[in-house]
Amino acid sequence: MPARDRQQAGGGKPGALDWRMILPVFAVVSLVAAGMSSVMPVLPFLVRDMGGSPTVIGIVIAVEALSQFCSAPLLGQLADRFGRKRILLASQILAAASLLLLAGAPNIAVVVIARLLFGLSAGNLAAAAAYVTEHSDARDRRQAIGIVMGGVGLGGIVGAGLSGQLSGASLTTPIHAALLSTLLAAVLTFVLLRDSRPAPHLDTRTGTGAAGGKISLRALLDTPAVRLLIGVMLCHFFAYGMVISQLPVFLADTFVWNGHPFGPKELSYLMMADGVVNVLVQIFVLGWLSRHFTERALIVLIFAVAGAGFLAAGLATTIPVLAFAVVCVGAADALAKPTYLAALSVHVPAQRQGVVMGSVQALIAVADAASPVVGGFILGYALYGVWIGVALAVALAGAVVTLARLRVDKAGYLTKPGAL
Repeated sequence: MPARDRQQAGGGKPGALDWRMILPVFAVVSLVAAGMSSVMPVLPFLVRDMGGSPTVIGIVIAVEALSQFCSAPLLGQLADRFGRKRILLASQILAAASLLLLAGAPNIAVVVIARLLFGLSAGNLAAAAAYVTEHSDARDRRQAIGIVMGGVGLGGIVGAGLSGQLSGASLTTPIHAALLSTLLAAVLTFVLLRDSRPAPHLDTRTGTGAAGGKISLRALLDTPAVRLLIGVMLCHFFAYGMVISQLPVFLADTFVWNGHPFGPKELSYLMMADGVVNVLVQIFVLGWLSRHFTERALIVLIFAVAGAGFLAAGLATTIPVLAFAVVCVGAADALAKPTYLAALSVHVPAQRQGVVMGSVQALIAVADAASPVVGGFILGYALYGVWIGVALAVALAGAVVTLARLRVDKAGYLTKPGAL
């Protein structure tokens, strides 16, 4: 895509973030993330208390991801057609219903159904990202998405902290807190967000713009750089998912925290630390890196930092080493999603950001679905070294492809790959 098209893709004034648009989305995303992170520290232990093995825990997580894979592209298209606000509200109401079901789940089968419904609400983050890309210039889009993703980190801190405190009462108490947080997010969405609708020159039924060119995921994948970028992105999220989904099981089996086994409260502390890292990196580090690194260099840096974190997590026997692992993995994750989403968003006009963000989220969901099952299978045989080794190999493959095939233009944007 020519540089001038990239600069116009956001539809906004170059170099100026529309804070009146971004801050309400930041607040909504923070509340949604707080609800998600309230559940995650207790979910593995809730399934384990019902008799679930590491593989079953992985399947529960995978069901949610597969549900996202099915729903995210459709919700993205609906957001393009009917507006971001309506889809955000609908997905938040569905998420609240799933949490209510999870809180009263008597067995693993109901837990699976609840997480499947929660996955169907995946339009939250896709619609929020599309909302932000519509109101930011391409040169500032990575920072704008990073700020909103910082809301995920802030919500992660609050939600994980609440989970740690409330899990002492019962494993379902944090789920009730997540329900309240999600309902509050729906109220703020209704009150604060403007109803963002597609521009008049876009035919939402066909995806055809004023120029007459059809804009779809298939058309987007016709771009070699985009195909490679998506492949590299999936390497990152598969490796990340393998480690992060099974880390509670690994630590519960191998790690002693201040003289007692690793449990829900300790996991909530790690999630709080990850949230702090996420917020700090996205607010204070991402902007600086965006000014000094090309997209390719930043992606390689993400793989390097993530790999260091994976290795440290696999070797962790003390709290300082575990803290180093959390900082590295958290920093890499904080950089990853804004970088990949911003890199992909400049290849399409603002009016079709919903379907693109939804489709990308669906592809990420594929990695999120496969990685916990693979990780759970490996840990089911207590093959801890193999578990970390596979994650490191996938991350290394992504870094090698980035260095060998991805190219950038003079403006630092990804362009056509080098010849084989």
